[in-house]
Amino acid sequence: MAARRSGKNRHWRTRHDEGHALRLEIGELARAAAEPGWTRLEVRRAQVGPHARTTLTRDGREIAAEGLDEPFQRLRELSYQADSGTWFTCELAFSPGSQGYTGRVDSSAPPFEDVPAPAALAELTTFPRTESPGWLLAALPTAAPIGIPTTYGEHYDWWTDDDSDRRPPPPIHGDVAYVPATTMTCRDFGRSDERRQRAVFLLESADDAEAGHLLVMGHEQAYWVARHGMRGTDEGVRSITLDGAALRFELTPEAADALGTETTFEVRLELPPETIAELRTALGAVLGPVARAPELIGF
Repeated sequence: MAARRSGKNRHWRTRHDEGHALRLEIGELARAAAEPGWTRLEVRRAQVGPHARTTLTRDGREIAAEGLDEPFQRLRELSYQADSGTWFTCELAFSPGSQGYTGRVDSSAPPFEDVPAPAALAELTTFPRTESPGWLLAALPTAAPIGIPTTYGEHYDWWTDDDSDRRPPPPIHGDVAYVPATTMTCRDFGRSDERRQRAVFLLESADDAEAGHLLVMGHEQAYWVARHGMRGTDEGVRSITLDGAALRFELTPEAADALGTETTFEVRLELPPETIAELRTALGAVLGPVARAPELIGF
């Protein structure tokens, strides 16, 4: 599997979003390094200052991988919290057939048996903290250095005043996990038939505005697919298949990441047959005029 395209030039909205993308990138790099047939990949990054070690194990056996240093280094920077520092170890696990991950980060336990003095000094200079673990202080060649100001993640702080989008930065201690959605249930649908912009709304509940929904919109030569708001994608939807009472979306990994789903996402249609027929017609009307629209199967 090819490695995920680098996100260095993406304009992320929050540190949370960039951190999530980095963990996905690490997963793609791990998958690219592993021979087919694996059941579990585990990546462990241990770092103090510039002193770091990354290990990748395929079903318990260590294998070589390239390209992991840069995303882990950036993830440490994004995770930095004033006065608390950043993590020393990050462990991530990946399973086949899923975009998801599980793992843990730790900002207190020693990542190595012996920490070089220059590494400890560089750590507290680059990522100052008010309280340092004893093992880190013991490794210093002299007293703890005076911290210099850091600006990791600062450019995100002015991006938006929308409190609903101020998700927390990547954690420095505790569990991390991402479980992509595989299905939703559609119990109602709506449509918008404006002349230049058409849309179909798939709703989990007709009576609950907060319930899950999926939007498929066509506007001139472009389309847009989104879940739970306007976060979504305008590319990477390979096909949409209507198969009886199921609507199946086949997505590129990038599009799946944007939607928070696996690369195959199924909408279960709890609708009468005549309503499913209306939905078929409505989706065809939305996507039919769009250039480079997803392939429509069963329409």
